Amino acid sequence: MTVMWAISGFKLGFVIFGILAVLFVLFVIVNIIKAIRNWHTKITDDLLGGIRLSDLKNAMQEGSREAENPSPRTLFGATSIYLPRILKDFPDFHMPEAKNAVGLLLTEYLKIRYGELEDFKDSNVENDLISMVPKAQTAGNVTDVNFHDCAVRNYLKTQEYATITYIATIGYTALGKKFEERYQVDSTLKLSEEGIPKKLLICSQCGGAIDTTAHKFCPYCGSGIVWDTKLSWRFTAVKES
Repeated sequence: MTVMWAISGFKLGFVIFGILAVLFVLFVIVNIIKAIRNWHTKITDDLLGGIRLSDLKNAMQEGSREAENPSPRTLFGATSIYLPRILKDFPDFHMPEAKNAVGLLLTEYLKIRYGELEDFKDSNVENDLISMVPKAQTAGNVTDVNFHDCAVRNYLKTQEYATITYIATIGYTALGKKFEERYQVDSTLKLSEEGIPKKLLICSQCGGAIDTTAHKFCPYCGSGIVWDTKLSWRFTAVKES
């Protein structure tokens, strides 16, 4: 009887050992898979700035379709790719406000081109942008302005600046003719100037100024940080696309 109990105990121990061995192997496999995924994510972040390869492929396909269809009203952007990254860096960014700003800029751009305005009046632009506006051979009024749509085409952020590139379509009447045109517009926020960080982060609670986007909470009082950037984003380039 004792021998039988010993044999039964040995078999039970062997089964338990086998189960533990299988669980250990599964544990190792799961951790290896997690490590591979983390490595893949890190490589993607380092090389593509967090953009998935599938997103990059979709953006390239959209660009190809835009090239195949040169109609000015055709608009293929990459807002779904870049907007989450923009909001992560600048939580108070508001796409509808950005679209309105681009529409106002292009309206003034056209009026400057046809001599109706001498300079940008309400748009926040870099001083040298006025020199980039090509003047029409014949002056005239711009009417029936219809800003169709606007999308994000690209986004780049470094330690010195952040730039959002928009693609926009607009229609208007000038010199008795109707036009439909597509433009590429750059909007830039300088994070530093001549090596000196700009105080763009303002705490809504204590008024503390913070010079880095790395902090999501005020280091002085612990409140959430609110970007004071409404007058900081400046249009730096406009060209017909």
